[in-house]
Amino acid sequence: MFLRWLKNQTEKKIVALDISSDMVKLLEINSTTTPFIVENFATASIPANAITKDKIANPAAIITVLKELWKNFGIKTKNIALAIPRSSVIIKNISVDSRLNSSEMESRAWIEASRHFPEMIGEIYLDFAILGPSPLDPAQLDLILVACRKDQINPYIDLLQQSGLHAKVIDVNCYALERALSIIMPPLTTPETIALLNLNNNLSSLIVRQNNNLIYTQDQSYDGKRLLTQTQKYISALENPEFTLAEPYSVILKESLTSHLRHTMHFFYSSRTNVNIQKIIIAGDCATVPHLAEFIRQEIHIETIIANPFTDMVFAPTVDQAQLVQLAPTLTLACGLTLS
Repeated sequence: MFLRWLKNQTEKKIVALDISSDMVKLLEINSTTTPFIVENFATASIPANAITKDKIANPAAIITVLKELWKNFGIKTKNIALAIPRSSVIIKNISVDSRLNSSEMESRAWIEASRHFPEMIGEIYLDFAILGPSPLDPAQLDLILVACRKDQINPYIDLLQQSGLHAKVIDVNCYALERALSIIMPPLTTPETIALLNLNNNLSSLIVRQNNNLIYTQDQSYDGKRLLTQTQKYISALENPEFTLAEPYSVILKESLTSHLRHTMHFFYSSRTNVNIQKIIIAGDCATVPHLAEFIRQEIHIETIIANPFTDMVFAPTVDQAQLVQLAPTLTLACGLTLS
C-alpha cells in the first residue's frame, strides 16, 4: 500500500516547462508544504531557429536539450505543465443550469462551442471551468470555455512524448501569470488594481487584477531581444558595471520600450476607462534589464516593481539560491504553471 501511495504521489507532481524561441526553463515546486519548497530549476539555450513564430521547426534539437536537462539535474518527475499564449485561444463565458452534473456540463460546453465556432469544432481541444453562481440568476452557474486548435498544441505534445515526458497540463499564459501574481501580491481585502507585465524576447503579456479578479488580458508582439541585446552591449562597453539611469543608457530604454509601453497602457485604458492601475509588476526575460522598474515608473508615473515569486519560499539544498533569485522574474510564468 505504501508503494502504491508513493507512486500516486509522484504522478501528481508536475514540472513547469517554459519553452521560448531561444531558451528552455524548468521549475519544480512542492506546494503541499508551508512555505512552498523550490525543489529544482534549470535553464538551457536552444539552437537558433529551432522555434520560429511559436512553431517548432527543429524538434530533434529541442528533444536533445530536454533529455540532457532531465539527465543532468536528476529530475524524476515526467509530468509537464506547459503554457500557450492567450492570443492562441478562444475564451467564452456561458451560463448553465446549476443542477447539471459534470458530464452534462461537458456536453453543454461542447454544444456552446459548436454554436460559437462551428467551422472549427472538429479541430479543437476544449476545456471549461466553473466560475461560480451567476450574479444574474442564482439558479445558473457561470462557466468559462477555453478552446485551442489541435495543430497548435499537438507539436508540443509530440515533442514531450519523444523526450520521454508527459503533457499533464496545457495552460493559458494569462491564467498561469495570474496564479503567480497571487504569490507575488497576495489578494487583499482593500480594493486595488494591479497589473503584471510579462516582457519576453518576442511576446508582451499584460494582465490586470482588480479587487482580486482578473479583468483584462492581452498579448502583443514585442522585440524584447533587441532591448536585451542593446543593454548587454552597453554594459559590456563600460569598465564599471555599476551605472545609473542616465544618458545614454536611458536612450536605449526609450528606443526599445517607450513606444510599446505607452501603446500597451493606452490600449488598456481605452477599454477600461474607469479603471486606474495602482501598481505594475514587471516579469519575463526583459525584467532582468538594470533600472527597468525605475525607468517605467518615470515613463508612466505608476509604482513599478520587479517580480520575485520566491520571496516567501524555501529552497532545496541542491538549488542554487543566488542564481534563482537573479533569474526570479524570468521564472514568473513557470512559477504559475507549477500551481496548475
